[in-house]
Amino acid sequence: MYYLDNEGPIRFIQITDTHLVEAEDGHLLGLETQNSLECVLNSVKTENDAFQFFVVSGDLSQDGSLASYQRLEESLIPFDTPSFWFPGNHDVVSNMETVCQGTEHLENIIRTPHWQLVLLNSQVEGAVYGNLADDQFDLLERALIERPDLHTLISLHHHPIPMESGWMDKIGVKNGDKLMAMASKHPNVKCILWGHVHQDSDRMVDGIRMLSTPSTCVQFTPKSKDFDVDMIAPGYRRLQLNPDGSIETTMSRVEGIKFEIDLSVKGY
Repeated sequence: MYYLDNEGPIRFIQITDTHLVEAEDGHLLGLETQNSLECVLNSVKTENDAFQFFVVSGDLSQDGSLASYQRLEESLIPFDTPSFWFPGNHDVVSNMETVCQGTEHLENIIRTPHWQLVLLNSQVEGAVYGNLADDQFDLLERALIERPDLHTLISLHHHPIPMESGWMDKIGVKNGDKLMAMASKHPNVKCILWGHVHQDSDRMVDGIRMLSTPSTCVQFTPKSKDFDVDMIAPGYRRLQLNPDGSIETTMSRVEGIKFEIDLSVKGY
């Protein structure tokens, strides 16, 4: 549990799907992921006056190497602000845990006077799709029952609702319907936020704000039947959680930088 004593709006930055690898100049689909992350973080630095923390929503690493998590940690140190991490399908949790020892990174509940964030692990070891284990539903239900007075944002790596993309919707959260049913029973759940899909989306489902966020590296084409890379630039999402339960959010992409993508690759 991480407590943040802030009576006013809570402002945080979500970055996701950094896909770092052991080599600093390593690539995903032809793009240098460390370089693209640094470009996105430079935008965060110049575009935001103040925020309380980062949420880093999975696929931090492409190869699960210790070095990739260490470089992520080093990249975030200059911000001097907490960051909260959870795994995606490419992450190696044991190496992630090694780098996170002695930090707040793996705290899965963040509470403030008006809000709580519940960060869930949807990883299925060795699989690309996601699934929420019983302990994750227990964690969420306890948080919701314990503090029904707090507006709640849930975050996980995989998408819990369809993205209307043939190949992508095969690799979402297999029990996303169960998550939505639980969330819908609790009126204090205001938002569900995820990564994995390498694209932005924003819609309302059962009164809950449903948000996905671009990767800090390669983007995927929305609503594509088969795997397809979008040439739009990397980005991040900023969110403001207001005491009255309302949410303000904008998405920002890196500008003025040309990224070379290997379009011959048909998967990741």
